[in-house]
Amino acid sequence: MGGQKQFRELYQEKQDLYFAGTDLLIYIIDIQDRDLFDLSLDYLRMILSHFRENKMDVPLIISFHKYDPEIRNFPEINSDIMYLKEKITSDHSSFKILFQESSIFDIISIIQLISYGLSIFDEAFFHLSKLLENYVHTFNCKSLIIFDKNGVIISEFYNDRIETEIYIELIESIKEHLFLLKRMQEESYEAEYDFSSLGGELMSYLHRVEYDDYSFFISIVIKEESKGHFLEKFSDFLSDLEKILKTLLV
Repeated sequence: MGGQKQFRELYQEKQDLYFAGTDLLIYIIDIQDRDLFDLSLDYLRMILSHFRENKMDVPLIISFHKYDPEIRNFPEINSDIMYLKEKITSDHSSFKILFQESSIFDIISIIQLISYGLSIFDEAFFHLSKLLENYVHTFNCKSLIIFDKNGVIISEFYNDRIETEIYIELIESIKEHLFLLKRMQEESYEAEYDFSSLGGELMSYLHRVEYDDYSFFISIVIKEESKGHFLEKFSDFLSDLEKILKTLLV
């Protein structure tokens, strides 16, 4: 849906037509256009007021767009994101909201946005996404992905601060993990804490977990310097993960 003035006025005039039957709202804010923040917040407030009035429990994904690689370290940009998160969370606490940053120059951010969109419809998948988000920061890792035994991604989360130069290594590690996953299935192969180097400072790790009769695989890409801290916290992650996966298997 367009964000230009004529479209906003049309949508507001005919809210019952345009917003009826909404299952998920993905709301895009241009993080590089500070002058439009207030307008964007007002527009969001109008939409959510309609949802409230019609008792529509619609989950939200708020994406701060144009968060391009070259501006990620700009203090004013990150400060604006924090301000908007706090403002939206405070004003609309009754809604289920996930935040993320996106850029057309960052394919991982687009994958993450799609993953969020799929996961938010199910309460368990929503909690799984939040769990991965929390542990990506706890582990200080680059990516955290859950596969099933067929290599299908169940949920994933990527560090918002992935440097452009390591994207290739990250994608290659995911491909390697899919290959290793098949090995582990076909050869009954299992290794505890089996790290492999990706070159430079990065390491990859694949871990299999069994819940009931189901196999899941945890794929992680992490800097070597964070390996010790990761191992200390990994058992906590497995415990939290098991609780959520059990609800998915019911």
